[in-house]
Amino acid sequence: MAAAFVAVGLLVGCRSVPPMRLHYLPGFVPGSERIFRPARIAVLAANGEIAQGRVRVGGVYAADGSLDRPLYVQDFGRSVDDALMTALAGAGLKPVASATLSSGAASLPVGIDFMLVTTIEAASIDKRYGVDETVHGQTFTMKASVRLKFTLASRASPNLYTGEMIGTEEEPPVPVGKEVFLPLETDPQESMSVALSRAVGALMLQSGFRDALPVLLLPSPAPRHR
Repeated sequence: MAAAFVAVGLLVGCRSVPPMRLHYLPGFVPGSERIFRPARIAVLAANGEIAQGRVRVGGVYAADGSLDRPLYVQDFGRSVDDALMTALAGAGLKPVASATLSSGAASLPVGIDFMLVTTIEAASIDKRYGVDETVHGQTFTMKASVRLKFTLASRASPNLYTGEMIGTEEEPPVPVGKEVFLPLETDPQESMSVALSRAVGALMLQSGFRDALPVLLLPSPAPRHR
């Protein structure tokens, strides 16, 4: 019976841990803004096993390897959708959230030029403390990763572009030569937000994605007069 009470206590404790509140960092990926002309693109609700509900994606671990705190996301698909809406708008497109369209390109309503389907393939975040102490506190390592699959379609073509983007964030940063860097992020929530931003922002940089959409035509340089 004592063991049962402990198990119930652990279950209730895990449920009481608030999920991470993730956010997109506009412009975090260089070159991901002001790319396209304002075509209207339907953004379907992200799908995948962890798109909905409360899902554990990692944890914070003590120096002895024991779990200190589990880490959860809640309706992760919504976080991905919000990130895409912001990223596509920042890139110059006119995204339209649509949870009602089917994945068939022929179902695009009049006025919508393209459709983007997103599948959340994986997401993880672990923070592990070390045994050493420095003037900056207890040492730790942390790695966050988000893997997304994107499919871009138009009314004429169901597969204009398909690609998989992986966004990661590792702390502390990898040393360069003999130079060692301090961690940029200490909060798992922020580290996961960086990984999400990189995965979404990286889509805007893909040549196949850019080739399928109307890009901005940069003004030609003015002729030079002698």
